[in-house]
Amino acid sequence: MVIRQIINTLLGGLIAVLSGCSMPKKATQTNSVVALYGVPYATYEISGKVINKNNKPIEGAKVVVKGYANQVIGDTVITDKKGQFLLTKSAFPTDIINIVVQSPTEHSPTDSIQHGATYTKDKEERGFYRGNCKIKTEIKTK
Repeated sequence: MVIRQIINTLLGGLIAVLSGCSMPKKATQTNSVVALYGVPYATYEISGKVINKNNKPIEGAKVVVKGYANQVIGDTVITDKKGQFLLTKSAFPTDIINIVVQSPTEHSPTDSIQHGATYTKDKEERGFYRGNCKIKTEIKTK
C-alpha cells in the first residue's frame, strides 16, 4: 500500500512538471494526486467617462479595452448620455490595460489611455484566478 502511494505521488509530480499544471498543498498532505488544468484569468471592471476638449460628455463614443498582447477584453461598449461607460469581463491577466476611444463622428481620430493593472483577491479562490482589477478613468478626446 505504501509503495503504491509513493508511485502515485511520483507519477502525479511527473505529470504536473511535464504538463505545467499545479497540485494543491492539501493534496500532497493526504497522499492523493490532484492535477489542476486551466488558463490564468482575472475579473475586470473598467469604468469611466469620455469628454471632449470643452469638458462636455460625449454620448455614443465607442470604447474598447485591450489587455495582454493588445487583445480585446470584452465587447466594444458605447457611452451613455453622460459620457459614461462600464465593462465587466473575465479575461487573461495583463500588466497594462489600454483603453481606446473613438468619438461617434465618422472621421474622428481615436484616443487612448494606458493604466497599470493591479489585482486584489476579493474572494477565496484557488487555481488560476489572479484577482479583480478595477479601473475608473476619464478620457478627454482631441
